Amino acid sequence: MKKILTLLVGILLVSAVSAQPNNEKHLWKEAKKRAKELTAEGWVVDSSMSLETILFNHYKKLSTEGTSELVGNVIGNTSVVTVNQGQQWATTSACISYAKESAMSLKGRLVAEVGAGVAGSPSADSFYEGYESSLSKELAGEVKKSFGIYKNKKDGTIDYIGYFVVNEENAHKARMKAMEAAMIESEFARSNAERISQFVRNGQ
Repeated sequence: MKKILTLLVGILLVSAVSAQPNNEKHLWKEAKKRAKELTAEGWVVDSSMSLETILFNHYKKLSTEGTSELVGNVIGNTSVVTVNQGQQWATTSACISYAKESAMSLKGRLVAEVGAGVAGSPSADSFYEGYESSLSKELAGEVKKSFGIYKNKKDGTIDYIGYFVVNEENAHKARMKAMEAAMIESEFARSNAERISQFVRNGQ
């Protein structure tokens, strides 16, 4: 089972493509441009530092190999009235979005390689849902807030967008833990372990 788990986790690697600026001058230019756009749209940064500086520092983090960006959107009809609430909701949103994307990628690969009849069954769906839920929780301790922006609305609530960074090695560990938990609870995974293992071996 451990061998199967290790092999299966291999298909969960999420490619993180970040723009790699040539130098800090280019980073600063991009930060100033983006800050101007956000300010024009009415966004305010939740920090004592300027938006330009915050963005510059964020872009520097993303230029580090193995670092990915996650975004948590808290926009629309919400009851968020404080920046602190926005930060909390944004963190949860970012983790859920990451986990959902990872689960969808896993399902797509298995449906294509194992077969829609098997990988798209109700028990398989339960497996994906379990993996997604577990990953969202595991990832919560790995994402690091970079900065957030908010916009006041007429009804007294706010829109909030949180920007986070995550180390892909740590995210990989979170995916592995989530997969182990999902495999233990899943009838689908137990019943089709051999087929899943074969698919993963052929896909390496």
